[in-house]
Amino acid sequence: MSLTLSQGDLTLELDPHAGGAVQAFRHRDLDILRPGPKRNGPRFDARQYAAFPMVPFIGRIHRGQFHTDGRNVQLPANMPPEPHAIHGHGWQNAWTVDTNSRDHARLIYRYTGSDWPWSYHAAQSFTLSSNDLIIDLSVSNHAERPMPSGIGWHPYFLRDGAHLQMQTTEIWTMDGTTGAIAARRVGADTDLSCGRAVSDLSIDAAFTVANDPILITWPTHRVTLTSDPVFRQAVLYVPDGEDYFCAEPISHAPNAINSDLASEQTGLRWLPPGETLSGRITLSIER
Repeated sequence: MSLTLSQGDLTLELDPHAGGAVQAFRHRDLDILRPGPKRNGPRFDARQYAAFPMVPFIGRIHRGQFHTDGRNVQLPANMPPEPHAIHGHGWQNAWTVDTNSRDHARLIYRYTGSDWPWSYHAAQSFTLSSNDLIIDLSVSNHAERPMPSGIGWHPYFLRDGAHLQMQTTEIWTMDGTTGAIAARRVGADTDLSCGRAVSDLSIDAAFTVANDPILITWPTHRVTLTSDPVFRQAVLYVPDGEDYFCAEPISHAPNAINSDLASEQTGLRWLPPGETLSGRITLSIER
């Protein structure tokens, strides 16, 4: 069952049972995000929607494997044909509606632990103001030992005519064989601080970003994407031959759980029992 929120010129449609995904986000008659399908039946693919959450980790865990507390953990590959565990659990499972009003909704996802050896609760809150969509994301550790934790949001923007400006400082790379990650200073082709036409890009990479908004402009409108400091990374995904691109605020680098790099660099948090990792993302619309 979908939910529709509205405030002023803004309309937000949510499909809690489809991975807690956003189905559509509009300013009057203009789609701000690429609209998703109307779901018939229980099956869904959150990647076809306008946006979805990433909890309790972001991006790839290489081949779904890591070592913790003296044991080897094997997670199932959840996005065939890739052999990795990707984007956590929330995007492939149903969320429940905790609160709902005309311009606000809070969704909850509860994981009780199986392949991922920690139980946790995740939450998404969506609030509309006159020109803003505010998303509050959180994950709370309900296990008895620290849990590696991350949060992120995966929106799909329409590509035609888009120009993107993002304060990239480092680009993350992953060895395809070992999964080892490294960060290097951006070069001329990956420095997006002065802005680039999205049509000129072909990229799928995570970046360390300065604490500045991501600015996306089209001939018809502008989106300013502002994130709390916990989202010190961002993924830019511009696939060839598609009508969309993704600019994703994230809290840690992909495969950080298998890295010897300091958490201050990767952003991965080992969340103590009973504690919560949270952050806010705001999309501000100008026409």
